[in-house]
Amino acid sequence: MSAKQHTSLPEDQFSLEDIVLKVIKLKQLIVANWKIVTIATFIGMACGLSWELITRKPPVYTSKILFNMENGGSSPSGGLSDLASAFGVNTGAAPSSNLFVGENFNELIRTKNLYNRALLTKVKVKGKDEIFANYFLRKSGIREIEMEDDEEIQNFQFKHSNYKECTVKEKAQLRNIQNFLMPLTDIANESKKASFVTLTVITRNDTLSYVWSYLYLKTITDFYIETKTKKSKDLLVLVENRVDSLRKELYRTQGAAAKFADQNQQVIVQQGLVQQQRLATNSSQLQSLYYEAVRSLDNMRFSMVKESPLYSIIDDAELPFPKETDRITKGTIIGTVLGLLLSILYVVFSKTMGKITNKVEE
Repeated sequence: MSAKQHTSLPEDQFSLEDIVLKVIKLKQLIVANWKIVTIATFIGMACGLSWELITRKPPVYTSKILFNMENGGSSPSGGLSDLASAFGVNTGAAPSSNLFVGENFNELIRTKNLYNRALLTKVKVKGKDEIFANYFLRKSGIREIEMEDDEEIQNFQFKHSNYKECTVKEKAQLRNIQNFLMPLTDIANESKKASFVTLTVITRNDTLSYVWSYLYLKTITDFYIETKTKKSKDLLVLVENRVDSLRKELYRTQGAAAKFADQNQQVIVQQGLVQQQRLATNSSQLQSLYYEAVRSLDNMRFSMVKESPLYSIIDDAELPFPKETDRITKGTIIGTVLGLLLSILYVVFSKTMGKITNKVEE
């Protein structure tokens, strides 16, 4: 048996030489039909680009505010320092049922209560006060894209800035806006080593992103202050009422004492010295009580300022924001590759069919 017979391969297998020869023939075939391949590739590229442009989302604008929340008071559990743990910053404290700590706060900032407050807040637009929800409907593009088939919302306007006064339709539209805005609004602690918090808002309008980011941050802060200082505010009202009452009683007693003393000076023999002294004593006591109440009121006001939560903006948002658009790459590349492959398949298929036709004719 010869060496050639030993090295021969079965008919259903290919040697490396056969593969290389087939690749060279394919290359020659493509070069010979380069016009068809080029045109088909460009058609595929154009189709991919057209599809990408048609399905391309509108440009968006991102507003980012980096801020830090802190408390001026000394209480370790009663101030805005709790917000550090709200975003995953370890403070070494045990799990708390506090409304503003941990997962409780993460759920709180997504409640409809805060969104309703913010959406119904009046903002200044070109020197005029306007309910933010109306401004949102005009600038967000929701009427033209997400709710283009909703005829009711096309000319809808909010007329009440107090949620309790809103109609059923206004409340329903508020829920629609909330569902749209919630995925576009995010508050997170991006660095676990710091207590800085980032508020990110993404919309189709740069001014809308800017206004909503600051409005939502203010709403959260106001709600925090309102909740944390509620008891102090209630006590402050009581002390203010006490001060007013003491002031009125002091002025009345001082007036009565002055009038009684004036009457005694106009008679030859003075009478009623006991009553005059009693009024003077009452006036002196009321004056002491009044000054003490005023001092307590001032101390309470200072204390409320101390314990009120504060936020410091580390890096604020500045207009104009850069336009963010989807990159035109994926669809174009897919279309180009498909055009190239289909053109090669067409050329190979045409060549094969030509050979088969010639054999049949022979």
